[in-house]
Amino acid sequence: MTSCAGCNATLGWKKYNFQKQWRVPGYYCKSCMKQIGQDFDDNGKITMPKRTCDSCHQEFFFLTTTWQNKQRHRCCQICKDLDFTESKSKESLLPPVPARVPTMMALFAAFGVLLMIAGFAYVIMVAPQQESSILHVIIGSCMSGAGFMLARKMVKVRNIILGKTNISQSMENMR
Repeated sequence: MTSCAGCNATLGWKKYNFQKQWRVPGYYCKSCMKQIGQDFDDNGKITMPKRTCDSCHQEFFFLTTTWQNKQRHRCCQICKDLDFTESKSKESLLPPVPARVPTMMALFAAFGVLLMIAGFAYVIMVAPQQESSILHVIIGSCMSGAGFMLARKMVKVRNIILGKTNISQSMENMR
């Protein structure tokens, strides 16, 4: 799911984004869209500062203030319910890294490998026996390519989940 770039609230089907001439990237919820648009209309550019969430260390326009142990914490909509008393370190308060890969992810990766092998076998065995063999070669190679892309994407996501790859590096590589 997509989250709001203003407050990090989870967005459902209703996602708002500014037109390209405004040069404001991201998707926003309705309330953030109104406030950012009003600021843009008043000043000709966005003058509101982006602040860093104390727990996930991402920048947002609108953060919620929470008080714990007489200390103020600025948090996004997702992180506002976290307990800051447990963690004394400045590290991100994200959930712990799981010990193994989720079952559904392993199934999708296995399906990708199976699709890749089936496409290769189709090109080798079935395509030469048919009359219009170029069409069958294209179908088999598309199957192999789709299987390879699915398996590669699942391996990258697996590395992120297991903590072997940094999230910021992997987001740039996934594009």
